[in-house]
Amino acid sequence: MSRRLKSILPIIAVIGAVVALVCLSARSLQRRAAVTGVDESRIGAEQALARIEATHPASLDDATFQEALAQARDTPCIAVVWLFTPDGQILEGSRGSVHSVVEASAEGELRQVLAALPEGTLSIEQLTALQAVSAMRARERHDDTYRQLLREVRGPEDELVALVGVSYVVSPAAHTPAPAPTLSVACGFLGLAAYWISLPLWVWLDARDRDERAWVWAVFVLLGNLMGVITYILARRPTPPPGAAS
Repeated sequence: MSRRLKSILPIIAVIGAVVALVCLSARSLQRRAAVTGVDESRIGAEQALARIEATHPASLDDATFQEALAQARDTPCIAVVWLFTPDGQILEGSRGSVHSVVEASAEGELRQVLAALPEGTLSIEQLTALQAVSAMRARERHDDTYRQLLREVRGPEDELVALVGVSYVVSPAAHTPAPAPTLSVACGFLGLAAYWISLPLWVWLDARDRDERAWVWAVFVLLGNLMGVITYILARRPTPPPGAAS
């Protein structure tokens, strides 16, 4: 029985490795395709921002402007609508709630760069826009399924009334949570487990037949995996002849 098991364990290891490689690679490619594929969501985000720009409000209280903001918040691909006043206040998602100032929310790297620039290099509008983009990115910097857009909203006299930004999902498929675990991930980990366990078990059986320290070698291979197997094969002693004393 042990001899038969010993003969099929290498086959199980190979099959397990192939299954793990195929399933986990397929999952990775699926995720990458969702994140880096054609950005259809950007079109919806740009259209929402265009509607906001077209209102040319005289103030932030303009009814048409507020309606366009509400439509942007209801756009499926848009996760967050950002509203920045020209003086750097953030009205995030809600007209009436001041979240913070742009300068405090901007990423540390940008603050260091701005501090190194000669005074007067950037206009107040340019400075606020850079800080606004940095503040938006800081919130989703650890999530590659989001992108950001920022637009100036100007009034009837071409004065800057606000900066409006959106954080939108790159792809609905990338943002939709998948069942956990998915079939491909489950099969991948099962294959990996079969591969990982088969190697030390085979080494244990083989080392026992050769009067080696079977458990020591099995633990070594369990930790070292393929390199452990190679080391064992190079170091193992010949199989004792039938009937030889242990």
